[in-house]
Amino acid sequence: MPEILEFDLNGNSYAVDISYTREIVESLPITPIPRTPEYIAGMTNIRGEITTLISLAMIIGQKAVPVSPSHKFIILVSEAAKGDKIGLIVDEVHSVYSVPDSSIEYKTDGPSASRKSFIKGIIRLEEEKTGIGERKGTHKLILYLDIEKVLSHIFDLAKR
Repeated sequence: MPEILEFDLNGNSYAVDISYTREIVESLPITPIPRTPEYIAGMTNIRGEITTLISLAMIIGQKAVPVSPSHKFIILVSEAAKGDKIGLIVDEVHSVYSVPDSSIEYKTDGPSASRKSFIKGIIRLEEEKTGIGERKGTHKLILYLDIEKVLSHIFDLAKR
């Protein structure tokens, strides 16, 4: 049963395997790095470690927005990032879930399963609504990112 970290990015819900995550950090000041690709937002100091911050929105083909104090940084484990210290900028981080495989529709065929897609699958979560007029048991869809493909793409871009 995979454990996932759910977060928001440009109004959509996404998830990554929690095993790739070292920590979640509130937005910190970012120092731009001259002459770097646009997807590199800059660097920041997290407890004495210089960490490169990546605009996840730009990597997956969405519009990047300026980083604000409400943004969060998902700091990846160094093993996943080939020993580098990398953080992904997201809008908001929600929860860690253990998701049964039966709730995940893995992408194995069709156009969204191409090598260029960063989506590993779609996660269907049951949400219990308690507000007036809301139905119980509604489904929430979360795009399950293949963080290995995302990182591989980042490193391929860096070689160019």
